[in-house]
Amino acid sequence: MCSPRLEVILLAAGHSRRMGGIDKRLIAVGGEPLVRRSARLYCDLGLPVVVVARADDAAIADALTGLDVRLIANPDALAEQGASALLGLAACELSRDGALIALADQPLLTGPDIAWLIAEFGSTGGARLCIPRHHGARGNPVILPTPFARVLRDARPVVAPRTFIDAHAAAIHWCEADHPRFTEDIDTPDDARRLLPQAASQGADSGLD
Repeated sequence: MCSPRLEVILLAAGHSRRMGGIDKRLIAVGGEPLVRRSARLYCDLGLPVVVVARADDAAIADALTGLDVRLIANPDALAEQGASALLGLAACELSRDGALIALADQPLLTGPDIAWLIAEFGSTGGARLCIPRHHGARGNPVILPTPFARVLRDARPVVAPRTFIDAHAAAIHWCEADHPRFTEDIDTPDDARRLLPQAASQGADSGLD
């Protein structure tokens, strides 16, 4: 198929509970907040982006200023990522070839990485759920063909996205990456120091020292 047309849901409502008081979404990466860098990866590819953040999340709104994204709120402060993904799906038109569900805390991903994953989805004719994998480790983002995304969005009772995907294992296309960028994310300050040497060296700007 031609280059697939996707909608992007960027999950950015987490509370960084293991970061010792640091909001990982706002850690500086190359001079910009991590959440902005993550959203820009998809904007630069010309993809429409829905960012799911917390209710009244002024810091994230400020970090995303000037980017062509839709910011929606997850009003449940205790909700897990799956609930934010479902809110994002509900906010999408789901009129394109698929929905890409991404995390806001993967600082090593590049535009070419995302383009490669989208091409993998295209190689299936847009018919398979595409999940990156490196040396057996499952990664993110994931791409759901629109028919699957609609079923997940409309499921009653509500089904967690991970449960839904695992229940359709036969439809998964594992995209075998030759690098770990799809499987690396930030959960702890040690992760940030390991993955963001630039931010770690900035001390006050990164909030890591």
